[in-house]
Amino acid sequence: MTRYDKATRKVCEAMHEKEPGYRAASNIDFLFFIIGLVLVLLAVRAFVIEPVKVDGPSMMNTLQDGERCIVEKASYWFTKPKAGDVVIVHFPDKGNTAFVKRVVATAGQTVEVRSEHTADPDTHAMKLTWRVYVDGKPIDESAYSDNMLIDEGWTYIPVRCAGSENGVYTVPEGCVFVMGDHRTNSKDSRDVGAIPLYDVVGRVHGVMYPFKNARGIR
Repeated sequence: MTRYDKATRKVCEAMHEKEPGYRAASNIDFLFFIIGLVLVLLAVRAFVIEPVKVDGPSMMNTLQDGERCIVEKASYWFTKPKAGDVVIVHFPDKGNTAFVKRVVATAGQTVEVRSEHTADPDTHAMKLTWRVYVDGKPIDESAYSDNMLIDEGWTYIPVRCAGSENGVYTVPEGCVFVMGDHRTNSKDSRDVGAIPLYDVVGRVHGVMYPFKNARGIR
């Protein structure tokens, strides 16, 4: 396009801008752009990534009440949640209310809470502790145990959901068993039972707000 053509085009556009029909068409184009952008953002939030606010103490100290987490959804299209994942789930009969918990067992595994006596390494005094057992063995929580909050003098909530026998529960196919890291103060699968995979919304990868507390989690 020559310099003359560009100048001519600018003059024509300036003339057309005064016409009501031209302005209306421009407004419609802009409106379609905004609608398209909103639809893309909604699709990303619905299917790929979403911010979720932590409500309550059940995941302390891994997650604090009021923090906003980054929840990624796409990976569970191709893989199933595994033990140790921090996830957003919907509880049965609780509608679309979101809960943040940690996966401790998957389909076909048994879950129970046991007490055991251990010796204090300093005083050698015996003390009663509580552990989560999966398939008859205590689970390895060393990767995140430093962040877990256990209220002094409290006991773990036992497995008492429907389907458990003598405190032992077998996770049905197509489900996961979840618990909060605040084991002495968390409503989770010990009460409501296993969570179907279609009620697992996504995996929590980190905290984005407050900014001073931004971090990845495991």
